[in-house]
Amino acid sequence: MNAKILKIIGNVLIIFVIIAIAPIAIPKVFGVQAFNVISGSMEPTISVGSIVYVRNVEFEELSQGDVIAFESGASVVTHRIVEINTEDKLITTKGDANNTEDFNPVSYTNVIGRMIAHFPIYGTIVAWLTDTVGKLVAVVVLIIGAVLSYLGEDKKEKTESGRTINPKIILATGLLIVFSSLAGLIYIFMGYEKSNKLYAELNNENLEYKDTTDWKNMIDVDFSNLTKINSDVAGWIYVEGTDISYPIMYSGDDETYLRTTINKEHATAGSIFLEGYNLPDFSDSHSIVYGHNMRNLSMFGSLKLYKENEDYYDSHRYFQIITPKAKMRFEIFSYFDTEPASWVYTVPYYDNQEFSDYIDELISHSYIKLDNYDIDSSDKVVTLSTCSGSEMRFTIHGKLVDIEENYE
Repeated sequence: MNAKILKIIGNVLIIFVIIAIAPIAIPKVFGVQAFNVISGSMEPTISVGSIVYVRNVEFEELSQGDVIAFESGASVVTHRIVEINTEDKLITTKGDANNTEDFNPVSYTNVIGRMIAHFPIYGTIVAWLTDTVGKLVAVVVLIIGAVLSYLGEDKKEKTESGRTINPKIILATGLLIVFSSLAGLIYIFMGYEKSNKLYAELNNENLEYKDTTDWKNMIDVDFSNLTKINSDVAGWIYVEGTDISYPIMYSGDDETYLRTTINKEHATAGSIFLEGYNLPDFSDSHSIVYGHNMRNLSMFGSLKLYKENEDYYDSHRYFQIITPKAKMRFEIFSYFDTEPASWVYTVPYYDNQEFSDYIDELISHSYIKLDNYDIDSSDKVVTLSTCSGSEMRFTIHGKLVDIEENYE
């Protein structure tokens, strides 16, 4: 093949990837964050698969009708402001396609910023490019483009306007992106390894597992040592028969431990953490525990097995919440996908008709149907929440069925 054609093809491949990545990378330089829209709650204004650009603003700059992005548990939601409580800095939001307002007002501390622009379709491309497979494909395309460009002519050529361009500039740009992408992938996998090593050490140093069918003796936790590492440790979660066994952090918000480990270091996997509006001793009628859906199945990554394997529930229907004062066993009675700003994330609840209605909704939406399941508003419910492969949120709901207090 003609060397000049090789160079043209190589440059086209490099430029194609640069054009695809530029709308993600360049806005960050100017303090603008980009998010992919994964639900239809803002349609028709913002369609699924759109990319939204968000800039941080002061509370006083927000107005009714603005579209904002905010943290909701382990999720980011983009909804419109319908009311602002200036005294408490609370914001009532609503999706344009939803019939009702979001259940919980948004604290300004959880606001990421106000939307300044949005574009359809590109969010899907961004989501793919930021996925591991997408990054690998982009790197391969760039390498191919760089090789083809290198094999082509390596001298200055004149354009029609008489100016000169140097193909090495395009090649250098492509190689820079290649190595940046590779560095990003290495960083991700190093983060996985770092988190795995950390939690493996925590398990070895602070847990004692026993091979027994008596749930009360399956696992013992050394909280005296854990709280020396970090006083924000509220408890420990163990899903029986699985590798889900982690400390539960509590900071009073839904942001601190989103990307921070128990030893207060940054990590993609973050921590398992309790909803900020809950009480840290799990005394609320409804508590929510968040965890990331990691690709290596760590954290809450393996929760997806409940909906992928019909038989999985039968042998994994219990999880434990262990605190310094009690061991609690919960039986799973419901699980399903829901939207990031769903009614599911309502806390706290009390022993009343409202909570009874909430439980009925959990049961009616569940992928599993248990005949005549015994549960009412006097029971305590814990929700486990993680990101879903269907680009929603996957929630698992358990009822307190047994407790051992003052076990230490």
